[in-house]
Amino acid sequence: MDVEFPILGTEPLVVEFANTLYGLGDQMDYLHDPQWIDLWFARVAPEHTAMGAYGEQVRTLRDTIHAVLSAATEGRDPDAETVRRLNAFAAAAPTCLQLDWSSRPTARWLDTVHGPDAALGRIATCCIELLTGTQAENLRRCQGPGCSLFFVKNHPRRRWCDPSCGHRDRQARYYRRHLPRGGY
Repeated sequence: MDVEFPILGTEPLVVEFANTLYGLGDQMDYLHDPQWIDLWFARVAPEHTAMGAYGEQVRTLRDTIHAVLSAATEGRDPDAETVRRLNAFAAAAPTCLQLDWSSRPTARWLDTVHGPDAALGRIATCCIELLTGTQAENLRRCQGPGCSLFFVKNHPRRRWCDPSCGHRDRQARYYRRHLPRGGY
């Protein structure tokens, strides 16, 4: 099965995960069945296998993260139940901070348990880290026509998730300026 997922490839895992719910009105759910869930995880997070069997949990976390990121990009507070649900998922991923001194001292999080709860908990933890870290102010929703993907702005002038969205946006503006009112 060949599915073309909305994977940007340059975004944090949690952003790619939220983007599996695509659209602003009628939304396309790219995690709608176990096969697609397994395919998505195989492409984006291959260390987490057989997640399709936990579809309801996967979609619940994705919907929760999508709601929290939407609130953040719209400048509003998410509802308390959504925050509680995100924290509950994060609590299922026991981790500890480890010191790595290969070349210089650095810290990294180590998962102390494994399995689907730990995998989903790690994604929830990544969401919390994104929203409370230095990249929080750079979280955006694409301004391309018809696009709803989240991205982390890595350039001062970036407004789109992908150059193709920028191209569509420029084309739409051009045609609005140059075509007579009423179309062709």
